[in-house]
Amino acid sequence: MSQPAADRIVGLYEDRAADWIRDRGAALYSGSRGLDEAKWLDRFVADLPPGASILDVGCGSGWPIGAALLERGFRVFGRDSSSALIAHARETLPGGVWETADMRDPPPDGVFDGVLAWHSLFHLTPEDQGRVLPALARLVADGGQLMFTSGPAHGETIGEWRGEPLYHGSLDPTDYRAMLAAAGLAMEADGAETGVWLARRAFLSAK
Repeated sequence: MSQPAADRIVGLYEDRAADWIRDRGAALYSGSRGLDEAKWLDRFVADLPPGASILDVGCGSGWPIGAALLERGFRVFGRDSSSALIAHARETLPGGVWETADMRDPPPDGVFDGVLAWHSLFHLTPEDQGRVLPALARLVADGGQLMFTSGPAHGETIGEWRGEPLYHGSLDPTDYRAMLAAAGLAMEADGAETGVWLARRAFLSAK
């Protein structure tokens, strides 16, 4: 069942965009977002400079994460496979740049101070994650950070959302560590227990 559920992810969020907006949209947004989510977002941006550029991969409708980043004065570039969710982001959060794109598509040009794949990368199969994560890591600028969420071990699980199967995949923590290290990123938070990975690229030494 895992492969059909994995193949369904893009269509699921497109077909049920209105439900997703209701479940995780502007109507639910406030400064008191879920404590765990707010804690990690605070940690992600703590050392970023004012006006830093942030790529939000799998941004959904832009709410609540993109909205919170824009509120703090960051430049937000959001990508999501659902054109309906991107349309909502463009309408409700015009301060951001929003693009319809699959996470498996070629990454955008340039580098970003922050790269975020919050509750999105884990909708890819382990094989696709093995290709996408290194590409995202290469987009992190000097001194920048990458944050994403994962499962606890290599494998696939099928959850449920509004009566439909919801696919999740994960690599093993050792694989995530190896990919981040190979990309030149130093671990700030190991997601083996929390499911949240945070890694930083050091500043290049002045010549």
